[in-house]
Amino acid sequence: MQSFEIKRGHGKSLEDGGLKTLMEEEFGDVSENDNLFSTSFKALTKMDVEFISITEIKVETETNNESAPEDSLDAHQAYNRFMKNVTGFTARQRKDRAKAKAKREAKALAEKGI
Repeated sequence: MQSFEIKRGHGKSLEDGGLKTLMEEEFGDVSENDNLFSTSFKALTKMDVEFISITEIKVETETNNESAPEDSLDAHQAYNRFMKNVTGFTARQRKDRAKAKAKREAKALAEKGI
């Protein structure tokens, strides 16, 4: 699962069923098991979202590479809308934050090794 930061102020709205509601609005039917929510949508054959805290979620997706281009596009756009609503960050901001986090972690590991 890939970890995503949640923008300050967005996390409170995800508590008490808020995350499930956002998933249902974007993807339809959602199953829930504790803090793990699962759904599927067109080319997105499986999407699991785990609510870790008000500052972090973890997401795992599986896609059907042989689906129609329209279904792939719809699934991709729905995923990006959902992630923007949940995290408060655009796709580019999420990418930049993930790069910065990886860089910080690599630097910390390198310093420990010295």
